[in-house]
Amino acid sequence: MFVVIMGAGRVGFLVAKMLEEDGHDVTIIEMDKARAKELSLLINGLVIEGDATDPKTLEEANIKQADAFAALTGKDDANLLACILAKHLNPKVKTSLRLGNPKNRRIFEEVTDLKRYFDFVISPEEIAAEYISRNIVTPGFDRVLFPKEGAEIVRFTIDENSEIAGKYVRDLKLPRDALMIAVYDEKGNLIIPSGDTKLPERGQVIVFAKNSILDSVKGLLERRKPNNES
Repeated sequence: MFVVIMGAGRVGFLVAKMLEEDGHDVTIIEMDKARAKELSLLINGLVIEGDATDPKTLEEANIKQADAFAALTGKDDANLLACILAKHLNPKVKTSLRLGNPKNRRIFEEVTDLKRYFDFVISPEEIAAEYISRNIVTPGFDRVLFPKEGAEIVRFTIDENSEIAGKYVRDLKLPRDALMIAVYDEKGNLIIPSGDTKLPERGQVIVFAKNSILDSVKGLLERRKPNNES
């Protein structure tokens, strides 16, 4: 996949590096001259010093050949305009819009005519705030959040002292709003579990659950064998 990224602050740079590590081609557009020079030594892809709200800069970045465009600066208005221009120049490009101000996100979601220009909208600040607040209230989870749905994907570790080690999934009696979606043995082999799946003595389980019953799930899956309780 060929991806053009606007803005290479902390978010944009990390996204670019992750994409390159996964084998994708990346071009970065960065307005700051010193930052653009620095980035040219840090990533394999093309770094263009320029303004992605200028159609000429987008064309220089080969936006018409791009599969995806991500506007990731800290300026909402610039990100909005750049995505609209990218979609205008290449109607097939998948656009990702970063919005830092939660108020702008709410306004954007209410203006349906704008949505055709954006395939994916994200607010890293909102995600971070949600993540922190959830960990304050219910700490100790290795989690992926679904804020709108009120649910999370959570990972738990199994070892020889876990009460669930060696048990069948059907015998765990998970709460109604929790579903075990993956099991990994100690070698990292993936199992998509059914009720007849026997959990390994060592490994990990992945559970999708509503926030309201996470404490119950945690208590069940992290329970230790009686003689190993502290």
